[in-house]
Amino acid sequence: MKPFTAYPSGFIVFLFALLQRSHGQCKEAAKKSEMNLSVKYDLPNFIAETPIQNVVLYKHHVYIGAVNKIYVLNETLQNISVYKTGPILENPDCTPCEDCKDKANLSNSMWKDNVNMALLLETYYDDQLISCGSVSGGVCYRHIIHPDNPADIGSEVHCMYSPRVDGEADNCPDCVVSTLGTKVLVTEKDRFVNFFVGNTVTSTFQPPHVLHSISVRRLKETQDGFEFLTDQSYIDILPQFRDSYPIRYVHAFENDHFVYFLTVQRESLDSQAFHTRIIRFCTLDSEMRSYMEMPLECIFTEKRRKRSIRKEVFNILQAAYVSKPGAALAHEMGLGLNDDILYGVFAQSKPDSSEPTNRSAVCAVSVRTINEFFNKIVDKQNMKCLQHFYGKESKYCLNRAFSRNASYCRAQDDEYRLEVTTPLQRVDLFMGQFNSVLLTSISVFTKGNLTVANLGTSEGRFMQIVVSRSEPTAPHVSFQLDSHPVSPQVVVENSLADDGYTLVVTGKKISKIPLKGPGCHHFRSCSQCLLAPAFMQCGWCSQQCLRSPECPGGTWTQETCLPRVYEILPSSAPLEGGTKLTLCGWDFGFSKNNRFEFKNTVVHIGGQICALEAKSSNKNKLECTVPAAKNPSFNISSSVSVGHGKTLFNTFSYVNPVITSISPTYGPKSGGTLLTVAGKYLNSGKSRRIFIGEKPCTLKSISVSTAECYTPAQRIPQEYRVRVGIDEAIRDASGHFTYREDPVVLKIHPAKSFLSGGSTITAQGINLNSVCFPQMVITVPKLGMNFSV
Repeated sequence: MKPFTAYPSGFIVFLFALLQRSHGQCKEAAKKSEMNLSVKYDLPNFIAETPIQNVVLYKHHVYIGAVNKIYVLNETLQNISVYKTGPILENPDCTPCEDCKDKANLSNSMWKDNVNMALLLETYYDDQLISCGSVSGGVCYRHIIHPDNPADIGSEVHCMYSPRVDGEADNCPDCVVSTLGTKVLVTEKDRFVNFFVGNTVTSTFQPPHVLHSISVRRLKETQDGFEFLTDQSYIDILPQFRDSYPIRYVHAFENDHFVYFLTVQRESLDSQAFHTRIIRFCTLDSEMRSYMEMPLECIFTEKRRKRSIRKEVFNILQAAYVSKPGAALAHEMGLGLNDDILYGVFAQSKPDSSEPTNRSAVCAVSVRTINEFFNKIVDKQNMKCLQHFYGKESKYCLNRAFSRNASYCRAQDDEYRLEVTTPLQRVDLFMGQFNSVLLTSISVFTKGNLTVANLGTSEGRFMQIVVSRSEPTAPHVSFQLDSHPVSPQVVVENSLADDGYTLVVTGKKISKIPLKGPGCHHFRSCSQCLLAPAFMQCGWCSQQCLRSPECPGGTWTQETCLPRVYEILPSSAPLEGGTKLTLCGWDFGFSKNNRFEFKNTVVHIGGQICALEAKSSNKNKLECTVPAAKNPSFNISSSVSVGHGKTLFNTFSYVNPVITSISPTYGPKSGGTLLTVAGKYLNSGKSRRIFIGEKPCTLKSISVSTAECYTPAQRIPQEYRVRVGIDEAIRDASGHFTYREDPVVLKIHPAKSFLSGGSTITAQGINLNSVCFPQMVITVPKLGMNFSV
C-alpha cells in the first residue's frame, strides 16, 4: 500500500519566488518620477457655436471657418467679429450666389448648413479672405480685409461666380470644392493667381455642375470667378471607377516650381488595400502633362534597416506639414537650413480599408529627396499609366514607352500623366513610440538648433517632441487638451518677439499653445525638469519644476539636482553585512552635461561606504553592498552624496536575527512536512534560505518572527540540524529535526459512507507516529466519492 505523503504546493512556491524576484526593481519610484500626464493647463481658447474646419492667421488676427459662420479673433482668441455664411436656402432653379428667399415656400427648396471647405488668404490683388463652402455647388466668396480694420470681413463680400453664357460647355470653373473633401492651394506666379484643387468625387454625389478630381484654374483679373486655361487643365476619375476607387486629398503644398498633393487611395484598381501617394506636377504646367503619382511609405523596422526581418508599413497618411529643419536635424539628414522637409503622421489601416487603427508612426523626407526619387525612377522606367484616369484599354496604357524630358516641366505633346510603381520609403522617426495611439495632427517648428514636432491624437492629447535621427527622444510635453480629436488644421507662428505659438483645433474649440510649451508642472523629477529642452525655460524650485517668474521665494536652478530617496529595500540587514541594498527614488547620478553617470555618487550607511554597483544602477535605482557592523542599531543616519550635495535618510537598520524554536521536531523521511521556524528579524536582508542538514527547505512564507517551509526528503532517517541563512549570516536552531520512516496505511474503518458525507473514518497502519499522530481521522466529503490514502 502506498504511503501517505503531504506534498508542498508548487503554486505557492512559484508565487513566493516571483515576489522575491520583484523586490528592488523600484517600479513604484520610477512611476512616481514619470511625467504627470494628467496635468491641466489653462490656455487661451475660443469655443465656436459649430464645428471648426479651417484656420487662417493674418496680421495678428485669427480667421476661423466653421459651419455657417466665419469668426475673427484677436491675439488672445477673443471673438471680435462674426460673419454668417449659412444656412443657405437652395433651389434647383437658383444659380449659385442668387438670393432664393422668394422660393422659400416651394417644395423643392431646402435649407442647408454651409460647411467651410476652404479658407484661403489672397494678397496679390487685394488683401482678402476667400471662403468656399459646401452649398451652392462649391463656389467661393471674397471678403475684402480692410487695412485699418482687419476684423471687418462683412462690409465688402463678393460672390466668385459668373453665369455661363448659352453655348458654353456644361463646365463650371467657379465650382471649386467638394462636400466630400477637398484641398485647395493658392499660388502666385508671373502676375497670375492660380488655384490648385483636389476633390473627392463619387457617382452618388451629383452637384449641379461638374466637379473635377484635380484641377488648376486661374483667378480672373475681374476677380468675379475662375477660368480653365484649356480643356486639359483638369483630370477626372472615369465614371465607372468613382465609387470603387475613392481618392482622399490630405495635404497640398508648393515648393520651388512644383505643386504637390498627398492622397490616400487604393493601391490599384484591382486592389482592396489602401496606401498613400504623393502627386507632383509643375506650377506653370496648365495642362498638367508633367503630372506624376508615387507611393509614399512610412515603415518601422526593429533594426532601423529596410531589410530587417520585421517590417511594419503605416499606410494611411493622417496629416502632413512642410517646414525647414533646425541645424542639428539638417546636419543629420545632409540638408541645408533652407531645405524643406515634408513630415507626415501615418496610421496602419484596418484590412482592405482606409479607416485607421490606433497604431501610428511619424516619417520625414526632404522635398529634394522626393524630386531626386521621381527623377531616378523615371530614368529606370518603373512606371505605368494612370488607369483610373485613362482606363485599362487606353492607348496610353498599351504598348507605350514611358518618357519624360530632362526638365520635367516643358512636357512634349505626346507625354501624359504617369504612375511610379516603386514606393519612396522612410523609417519611423520615433521607433515605434506611437504604435498604440492614433496621431491625427502634426506641425513642426525650430528653436535654436532643434527641430520640434507638435503632435495631436484622436483622443485630444497634445504632445511636443524633439525630432532627431541620431538620438532617441520622447515627448517633453504631453497633456490632455480636449476630449475631441486634434484637427490636422494647425497654424504655427514662430515669431521671435513672443517665442511663438501654435493654434490647435479640437471640435468647436481653438486653443493657443506657446511653442515653448504650456508650462513645466508636468515634470515631476528634478532631472526630468533640467533635461527638458532649453527653450522651455524650466528650472527646479521648492521640489517643483517651474519657470523663473513662478519661483519668487525659493531657489530656482537649472544646473543641479539632489537625489531623492523614496524607499529602501530591504529596510534591515544582519550585522555580517553583504546584503544587496536597493535605494529607490529620483535623480540618481544626474549630470546636466553627461546625463546620468555614477562616478561621483557615494552611498554611506551609518558612516561606512556601501559599495555601489554602477552597472545595475539607474536614475531611479541605486544598488550597493552594505558593510558589516559590530552592534545592532536602528534607523541609522545614512546618505547619498553626488559631489555638489547629499541627501539624508534614516530608514535602514542593522539587526541580529535569532532562532528561538522549530515545530514540529520530526517528520517522515519522504519530506513534505510544514516546518515552522520561530525567531526574531527573520525577514531581514535580501535573500533567505532554510536548510535541513545540507538540503534546502522550500520556503512557503516568512515574517519578522516566523518562517515556514516544506522539508526536503532525506534518504536516512535520523536527526538533522536546522539552519537559517540570511544573506551572508547563518543562524543555527538549538534543536534538531528528526526524520522517521514513512507511514503506511493498512486499514480504514468504516469502508462505506452515506452520499451526503460527514462520516468519520479511522486509518490504521505502521509508522503513523512519524507524522505526529498514531491514527489518521478523516471526514468523508459529500457525494460519497471514492478516495484512497
